[in-house]
Amino acid sequence: MKIAVMGYSGSGKSTLAKQLAAYYGIPLLYLDAVNFKENWQLRDREECRKIVADFMQNENWVIDGNYSAFYLPERLSQAHIIIILRYNRFVCIRQAFRRNREYKGRSRESITQGCNEKLDLEFFLWLIFKQYSKARKEKFREIQAKYPDKTYVFRSRKELNAFLNEL
Repeated sequence: MKIAVMGYSGSGKSTLAKQLAAYYGIPLLYLDAVNFKENWQLRDREECRKIVADFMQNENWVIDGNYSAFYLPERLSQAHIIIILRYNRFVCIRQAFRRNREYKGRSRESITQGCNEKLDLEFFLWLIFKQYSKARKEKFREIQAKYPDKTYVFRSRKELNAFLNEL
């Protein structure tokens, strides 16, 4: 089983990916942990791509994150299930604040140790405006159109929970 989990920041991608990996007993890769080194420093792109390519050699996997530069076409074509969380911005902002309260000053499981949780103005503005760009929405639509039989788009936690209850 290969599962790609995508969606907006704060939508619960990492939590869902962790649940799916545990349920199926398969390895999990958080792309945020690949992209960042300690203290939010970007990792070299080629190093990131190698990490992802090596991980994708596993027979089964869950990969959490969007990151077009990290073999997105290959991830999507190999995935048996593609899940896209397209919750509205207010849900994602609320979740981001909740995550910040829970992990403030320390690293969460889905990120490299030493990347302490923060919710600064730059990230807050990105949450509100940039992540909901037309380009990103169009990218999600393109994925759904290209892989209609294996792509599941959820706009609420209720929809997602109904799907998970059928597994």
